[in-house]
Amino acid sequence: MPHQDQAHLRKNLDSIKAVLGCLLSKEVGCFPRHGNAKLKPSWLAAVAMVCWGWSAGGTLTERVGDACLVANQALGSDSTVSRQGLLKALVSCGERLVRLILDQLPARLATLRGNWTRGGKVNLAVDGSKMQAPRTAANQGAFSAASPSGIRSGGRRYQSRANASKAATVQVLMTVFWHLTTGLPVRWKVTGGTGSERKSVAELLEELPANARLIGDAEYVGYPLWTAIIESGRSFLFRIGSNVTFLKNLGRYRLQDGCVYFWPEKAMRGGQPPLLLRLFRLHNGRRTIYLVSNELEMSESTARELYTGRWGVEVFFRSIKQSCQQTKLHCGEPHNVLAELNWTLLGIWSAMFLGKQTLHEQGVPLQRLSPVKIIRAFTAVLRQIVASGLSTPLLTDLLAASLLSDESARTTSKRSRHYPRKKKRKRCGAPHLKSPTKLQRRTATKFLP
Repeated sequence: MPHQDQAHLRKNLDSIKAVLGCLLSKEVGCFPRHGNAKLKPSWLAAVAMVCWGWSAGGTLTERVGDACLVANQALGSDSTVSRQGLLKALVSCGERLVRLILDQLPARLATLRGNWTRGGKVNLAVDGSKMQAPRTAANQGAFSAASPSGIRSGGRRYQSRANASKAATVQVLMTVFWHLTTGLPVRWKVTGGTGSERKSVAELLEELPANARLIGDAEYVGYPLWTAIIESGRSFLFRIGSNVTFLKNLGRYRLQDGCVYFWPEKAMRGGQPPLLLRLFRLHNGRRTIYLVSNELEMSESTARELYTGRWGVEVFFRSIKQSCQQTKLHCGEPHNVLAELNWTLLGIWSAMFLGKQTLHEQGVPLQRLSPVKIIRAFTAVLRQIVASGLSTPLLTDLLAASLLSDESARTTSKRSRHYPRKKKRKRCGAPHLKSPTKLQRRTATKFLP
């Protein structure tokens, strides 16, 4: 290897060590594990982030092997783990290890000076997105909306078995709190595809910054959610539609002042007070949209700017699924699926954060960062590190090993389980044979002997 390449390799390893070190704090290193565990929690976390967040393409077994090489060279270790061993170790650590790292994200983003707050508020766009997972029986039992065993499923009657099978699609819901200014999430929650985004928001309220302002679409409506946000001392700006009814001129605040009251009948009969809110009527060039906030002094221009910036969370989801090639998860067990998605998000977060940090040091606006170029940069560097740790194989040896897998001992079927095929294509069948008509016989004498 040329001297310049060796120097670049050392610098790349230092950069990877730095980005891993910013998340793998001393608390992670001291994370308690059972007495027989030999792999350190910080090394496991590093392998998981490199495997699912930085690597693109290849089988999961290949990515785990490459991640072990990268983590060993960056952290100065000589450990190794198989695909199954990694998953079992991460599941044994549970969500406690993930939460321990998630708790550090706001402090890391705050190091990007001048980008943490705007007007004294931490602006967080909240939204949810679903990821596909393998249609194994275990995943369907844990995450799908209905069982595909029959037309009647989950108390609901479907028109056909194809529709019932479609309802049994395995999806995992991630509810993300995305920081508008830095363009990175500060928190997320992973649940089954039938989970509730509103419930996830309510459960994570106390884990958000005390001065957080939530910006969301029309999904986040309802007296219980809005009351919980207000009582926690935080604020919100949500889009609303025709499914919400307000009262005007109920108290001393009038509609002319831009204020309305939200007081559903159930809350009124339960002795709960009405909510005083500010209503915004904005036109985005195509249609009129309505926003509501508990900040009575918020200006219309601020509301427009904040809600326009909320679109960045949709771009973040697209970056995960398309740029990072994470359109579908790989694991066939529910606890492994949750671990895979959590560590995928942590790995992508760490890669994006290093890119944001580099731009911040150079004085470049953070919004100019290209997620797809960040992933390509990490992939190129990982390829270099992996190649430096492996001996060059002979082409003839690789060709000799290119054999089909021996499946003589296979006990399960390779056919897909209840795949939701809507199109019922007919078989080709046998061709029809019939005798020619008199006209056909006469006409054929012109061409046939």
